[in-house]
Amino acid sequence: MAAVKVNGRTAEAKAFRVERVVKATRELASAGGYEAVQMREVARVAQTALSTLYKYYASKDELITAAVQSELHSLAEDLLRRPPRQRTAEGRAGEVLVRAFLGMVRDPGFAHAAMSVHKTLREYDPDRVERPAKENQIAQWSMPFTRIAAAQAWGPDHPSTPMQSRTLGMLETLWGASVVGWLNGDTSVDEVKRRLRLATKRLLSADPAVPKGNSVSDN
Repeated sequence: MAAVKVNGRTAEAKAFRVERVVKATRELASAGGYEAVQMREVARVAQTALSTLYKYYASKDELITAAVQSELHSLAEDLLRRPPRQRTAEGRAGEVLVRAFLGMVRDPGFAHAAMSVHKTLREYDPDRVERPAKENQIAQWSMPFTRIAAAQAWGPDHPSTPMQSRTLGMLETLWGASVVGWLNGDTSVDEVKRRLRLATKRLLSADPAVPKGNSVSDN
């Protein structure tokens, strides 16, 4: 296989640079949280011209957003390799929230950066390197996050009911608040896990469209 010319203008070279930029953003966030992610520093670590970086990412928030979306894709891939074993839809959805939370626990610096831009995260676009970032549409992070949870709860082809979609959005909000509470030292890891599982069980099982089955443990 021919080597990718990372300083070239091919699509492969652009994609490779984006991967380096996301990796650099993640490393800086892990080391120092939100404040450590600075455009000039990301460009230096990623060995990318600052002007090129600004062409595709207008701000540090967009860089962190790209890193978060990469993490979400990793979460989705992990769930495909190791799907939740719970017997109910609410149990499987709860497992998605718990695994996502534990990913934050393993990397507090990145968790701090992610929560700092939680309300303004951009929708993932694999073709964003082909056009300036300003052309991408703003979307809530809860959209891709809840799609991952829904796919595990009811299957990838299941059309979520309005109640299911609203409930998953509420659970995602609870998840974000739980991460912040843990970062601030207000809630332990075990308590967050218990709350996420309990809330998912109680809220999703209240939807009459959810098939009834064996209940999941609150622990």
